[in-house]
Amino acid sequence: MAPVIGYWNLRGAVEPIILTLKQAKASYKLRVYKLGDAPDFDKSDWLNEKHNLGLPYPNLPYYIDGDLKITQTLAILHYLARKHDLGPRNALESIRSDIFEQGAFEITHSLWTAWYVESDQEFEDRRLGLDSYLVEKLNHTGNAFGSNKFILGDRVTFVDFLLYSTLDYIRQYKPSLLDPYANLKSYLDRIEGLPEINKYLKSNSFSRFPITDATAKWGNDTIQKPY
Repeated sequence: MAPVIGYWNLRGAVEPIILTLKQAKASYKLRVYKLGDAPDFDKSDWLNEKHNLGLPYPNLPYYIDGDLKITQTLAILHYLARKHDLGPRNALESIRSDIFEQGAFEITHSLWTAWYVESDQEFEDRRLGLDSYLVEKLNHTGNAFGSNKFILGDRVTFVDFLLYSTLDYIRQYKPSLLDPYANLKSYLDRIEGLPEINKYLKSNSFSRFPITDATAKWGNDTIQKPY
């Protein structure tokens, strides 16, 4: 049987996992959990299973392949990278991969912190700080990336899909933030041009939105207006 990936019906934290599996041409099944409508946003579809799946650290996303059960996004990505040779191959590559992994993860966390808030006013207040933070972090990322084809050179790895998703979420949110970085914009095009990724992005299985769930103040509509 194919491994099962469990997550909500959105891109969020699961997309780098899906892209890594697509690049590896690995089969999988997606268990999509439903979030209830406002105002309650009922999570019982997930909560009713959360402690009954034998997950050692119950969380979404999860990866189940027979007796193998993994949670936590980065743990799943590291496992898949080792399994499909989509990770670093030496100490220097590991250092560079770790740096970009941490950088992308921190940027994504900043998006969630700003978008998942209680009120529209809080969102507007946080958005100003988010934009300033993203300007700084994109500068770091663009400089560190340099003229490489992919993060580790000419070979695509799992951390490319982590960075790709992060950058694309920013691109959907406020495209102008990426305008100063021709290398990052061409990198996004390069990832999307990979045959397996391109096939997936053009399929009915993929949609740019939602990025977040219905409780967020941005990214949860099927069509979302950028800033």
